[in-house]
Amino acid sequence: MKKILAMMLTAVMTISLLTACGEEKEVKIDVDKPQNAATVDDPSYLGTRAEAVEDSKNVNGKRFTSTLYDFTSRYNAEMSLRGEKDILHMDGWKKNGQVTKDENGIRIQYYYYDDNGMNITATVEEDSDKLVNIGCGTTMGRFVGKEDNGEKKSDKILLKAALVAQAVCGYPSGHVNTLQNIFYRITEENKTLWYDGFVFALNTKEDGADSQNSLMLFRVFPVTDKLREEWHLEEYQ
Repeated sequence: MKKILAMMLTAVMTISLLTACGEEKEVKIDVDKPQNAATVDDPSYLGTRAEAVEDSKNVNGKRFTSTLYDFTSRYNAEMSLRGEKDILHMDGWKKNGQVTKDENGIRIQYYYYDDNGMNITATVEEDSDKLVNIGCGTTMGRFVGKEDNGEKKSDKILLKAALVAQAVCGYPSGHVNTLQNIFYRITEENKTLWYDGFVFALNTKEDGADSQNSLMLFRVFPVTDKLREEWHLEEYQ
């Protein structure tokens, strides 16, 4: 089942690969705003983290400076600061499919990591080993469900997506509230947002037979200013 979910999420990534908008059928999602969501007035709202991004010949014109190892290390460091024991292990990353090419001919490899019922997904440039985009995938049924203690699973999933984004985008500890609020916004308002050089997107794929199995993939990736203008991306504020 874990492998099947990863393969299905890769299908969603392929449809929307390196773009803000795919061709998936819209899936309406109702989600409550996290209680600790931040606004731009929050002191954790910081400036551009330019050192996390560099130019690339891929279709986005940008890539992260982090490798999969770098990301894993930074994510684990943040979890350690938070007193969490839920860390990632390099041997938990699995290749998903064969090396393919984007529209510019850049070779890419998909990876996934099964993390307690969620998949962390990553697209990596094969030759540079640098990350192109990264995200968190789950099903609709899990997202709208509740834990045994009554807490909403959506809060945990949005937090996970925010922690992943914080690590790969190079933000310091404490910025997670802002990122969590961005993911809340794109979920509630069904839109893609641009923030500080990064695209935050929610890609969905509906399961016509059972909506509970519909897929959700929260992603973050850098793009050039030119693409931001071409895609008419709204800025988070």
